[in-house]
Amino acid sequence: MHFFPTGQGNVIGNPILPVIKICANPRTVRLMSEHVDVDTSGLLQREMTLDQAGDQLLECMLRTANGRLTAAEALGHREFVMTRLYESA
Repeated sequence: MHFFPTGQGNVIGNPILPVIKICANPRTVRLMSEHVDVDTSGLLQREMTLDQAGDQLLECMLRTANGRLTAAEALGHREFVMTRLYESA
């Protein structure tokens, strides 16, 4: 599993492993909720503790490990880019 924190709601997936998207930006969660797996916007609004956010993430991870599709998988996102390990010109 890959945990992908995003404030902009990036629509990214991976054909090799599940991508769990975490977002704390209330606007992004509101406008792109279908792309977010774990909504932690309550942290910024002081409606949720860090422990509660961690519990949500752990619960999502366990559900995903047991076969639940991530938002990216459900929406068919399969983007993949190899990381460059050299300087580019």
